[in-house]
Amino acid sequence: MISPKPFLISAAVLLGTAGVANARPVAPPAFTVKVFAGAPNRATSGPDDIAALNGHVFVGWQNGIGPKGQPAPKTNKTSSLLVEYGHSGRPVAKWSLVGKVDGISGDPGLNAVIATVNEDGNTSLYTIKPNASHSHQVTHYKYSPSPDASGKSPVITGGGTDDVTVVGGKILISASAPTRRGRAAAFLARLNSRTAVAKLSSAFADDARAIDGLSGANVKLSLTDPDSNAAVPTSAGLYGGDFMLDGQADQQLVFAHGLGSGHVSLTRLLLNYNGKRAGVDDVRWAQSTGQTLYVVDAGANKIYSVRGPFSPGDAVAAMDSVGTKSFGTQVATLNPGSGELTPFITGLKAAKGLLFGP
Repeated sequence: MISPKPFLISAAVLLGTAGVANARPVAPPAFTVKVFAGAPNRATSGPDDIAALNGHVFVGWQNGIGPKGQPAPKTNKTSSLLVEYGHSGRPVAKWSLVGKVDGISGDPGLNAVIATVNEDGNTSLYTIKPNASHSHQVTHYKYSPSPDASGKSPVITGGGTDDVTVVGGKILISASAPTRRGRAAAFLARLNSRTAVAKLSSAFADDARAIDGLSGANVKLSLTDPDSNAAVPTSAGLYGGDFMLDGQADQQLVFAHGLGSGHVSLTRLLLNYNGKRAGVDDVRWAQSTGQTLYVVDAGANKIYSVRGPFSPGDAVAAMDSVGTKSFGTQVATLNPGSGELTPFITGLKAAKGLLFGP
């Protein structure tokens, strides 16, 4: 196995992290946490995923929409809101998207933000081009085939789509909420702007063979909850250049090497927190020195910026559970060599999307 790089934010830097009962987010003394942005108006709520494009930050606000696009119970809303924030954290543009926005990613090649909606079914995809003329900014794509259609295709999982990552021009999407086994855990999507169709194929299966990242044993995956995903920067050392898929309820990460090459190798990393199996949501790696970490707190309806001595390859994860027991939400550091999670930012109400940006 590749030896992991000397790990991460040092223990000395982490000293002083406060407990989860704090009324506001608290980070170690070397780091500063500030409010970066909030909802653009009082009618908008539920921030979730976060992405960057052309130096601006984009956040998807879900407004209480159901996981299959059902109207919000209290407001009867059927549309989420994608908001673009400038450097100061002020909203500079916003787009109403029908459905529950769950995954977003900036695609520099398309000069667009890609957004998926409805993670449990009735799912589809949008591209948003902020610099295009108003009538050409938003394109709504239907999937072919739809993940919740009938049939035996590997991409017909019975579920929806969640997080999205663009790697080397390839669009990779989590195959969320599957109801059928032995199907795709992640999709490759090809967009046809003329027909507004996103053609799906399987990146790898939920029961594919993998190497266990701790023991080196050959194992069979049994993913039930593909959720977040990310591109691991080459500066990370261990798993650098890979595509990461988070099995949230499965309490593990899967790293895929060589996607699109015809020979994909997978590594499974089981996660642990204080000796217990742990589940996480977003996982992100710093690409360079001096980046800012952005943290979405859905419970507080805020996005925080965290500045401090981040180094290339530092990894953080939004925690939501330890085992099956509810756990105070926080952002933890991740040691990719051991799967160990260590408290980093506490006092959050509901940690969701993470982003390392300028």
